[in-house]
Amino acid sequence: MKKSIKFMMVLAILVAMLAVTACVRENGGGTQQRGEGEDAVTRVERQTVAMSEIQSLHGLDANLRFIEPVTISVGLWDRGNERQPDFAQSYWAEWVAANVLEDHNIIVNWITIPRWGEGEFLSTLLGANDAPDISYTFGFDTVETFAGMGGILDMAPLLSRYHEMLPNLYGLLTYENMYFNINPNTGELWGLAGRHLDIVHRLNTFVRTDWLETLNIQPPTTLQQFEDMLIAFRDNAELLLGPDANRMVPFLLGHDVGWTGDPILTSFIPNDITERDFFIHGFDDRRFMMPGIKEGVRVLNRWYNNNLLWDDFFLHPPGDPMADDMKRLGFVGAFVHNWDVPFRAAEAIITTMQENVGSHANYMVVTPFPNDAGNIRLQVPNPTDRTIFFPHTNTQPIASLLYLDWISRHDVREFLQFGLEGVHRYTHPDGAIQVLGERPDDHEDGPHTWPDHQFIPSLRNFDILITVNGIDLGDDERTARTIALAYPGIAPEQIMAARYPGYNHSWSARRVAVRPIAAQEGMNEPLRDFRDTILHNVIANTSEANFDATWNAMFQDYLNMGGQAILDERRAAWIEEFGDVDRMP
Repeated sequence: MKKSIKFMMVLAILVAMLAVTACVRENGGGTQQRGEGEDAVTRVERQTVAMSEIQSLHGLDANLRFIEPVTISVGLWDRGNERQPDFAQSYWAEWVAANVLEDHNIIVNWITIPRWGEGEFLSTLLGANDAPDISYTFGFDTVETFAGMGGILDMAPLLSRYHEMLPNLYGLLTYENMYFNINPNTGELWGLAGRHLDIVHRLNTFVRTDWLETLNIQPPTTLQQFEDMLIAFRDNAELLLGPDANRMVPFLLGHDVGWTGDPILTSFIPNDITERDFFIHGFDDRRFMMPGIKEGVRVLNRWYNNNLLWDDFFLHPPGDPMADDMKRLGFVGAFVHNWDVPFRAAEAIITTMQENVGSHANYMVVTPFPNDAGNIRLQVPNPTDRTIFFPHTNTQPIASLLYLDWISRHDVREFLQFGLEGVHRYTHPDGAIQVLGERPDDHEDGPHTWPDHQFIPSLRNFDILITVNGIDLGDDERTARTIALAYPGIAPEQIMAARYPGYNHSWSARRVAVRPIAAQEGMNEPLRDFRDTILHNVIANTSEANFDATWNAMFQDYLNMGGQAILDERRAAWIEEFGDVDRMP
């Protein structure tokens, strides 16, 4: 009974928190509301085609099913998981293909794209005119580059004419995301912005709870306390790890420094940075060009030179299992990653660590990186996810739009996210969905292992459910209970605690809509690669004494490579749009 009461208290708080997910909080300030109505669109011209005319023009029946079958190709991210080495042969891909055929008479041909390195692979396909009819990527710059060469369809005329047949797509993405990428001057729209329902929950900093208890250390609340904690982990390796002391990793920085070091680096961005400066310096997706980032990198350099970081972080790119394996084996004291990554069933970091180390081993979330004004600002982007676009080789844009509308349907999303009843999930009488793990002790009903072809390799089938990232079950309380029950083997209270920083400390600058920046075309990817080279070299191959000289030289090379031209053009574009002011109207 006590456990039930405790869970209901957790649920009540979580439901209340869900009410503010449409807002991004600024520490010490008010909230910034997200517009979701048509007023969020900078330029939308309606040329509605009557449904009867759509049916007649495109050979559709009254249910928007093609009378004759139509074939499209759809991109499918594939992680090459050993349980499901070919995602196109999975139950999920087969289910989608069969049901789209049944509902719309659309034949789907999958084109698999490696999840890691997807941007480069997709660029190769685009260059060869072999990209899927429905493509998607995190890199909008890739889309802009090929659009400039005539390689991408303008979606604005399509949406203008056919928006009436896309209620599910508009209902999920909202006008804001449908037209997020529209050019305010020309009205061209090269891609839709997928919806990130959980954007305020981006990254968390995780610390080993049991190690804090063993060393009688309070959870850190400042950078200095965090560093002192790492030093204590390092100096007490034998106590904490025994015969594995030489495998101690106080803080696991990953290959993608800008992601796995984000809360540290961005805490050095001045609290009073203007909207103009944030826009001018904000073109890099890891905030590399922001004022203050150099000092954050200096901290990581100091930590590396004092044996507080993973020695080989630069040798293991995203997708390499080594980093997660070290966490599962219990060798890592702290790390930064997606807000829920240690709780996920697919990664099984905490549950596997407890099998290897003991039930006492666990991670907690801390927020120890205030900025110069003492505020915790967990920087998050706009509520967008992947860019979904049609290459110019797409000869079936109507079928492609119907596919996007279909996969955005509420029932389709819920099935793909939670899977089969009794196998991947258990639905409670109140409608809350409990995610089932694969071990017999995860649920009172006994064994329920997943067949290999029904294995879900990404959280909530993210790799195939391309229009959304996050859960929305149509009811706040049902959604809240489901989130709390979505991590087998993890207490609901721990999930709530992990969501707390996002609700209370997420911060986002307002969206700035200006003309395309010509200097960025074709440069974002090479600049990203060089950025990572700089960070790896400056952190892991530079002494503290030589930090400034090495950083300054390599940063100047970055500016000469194209960074300065981008800064200059973004500065000019701001003035063209808003005048010589620091804040938008």
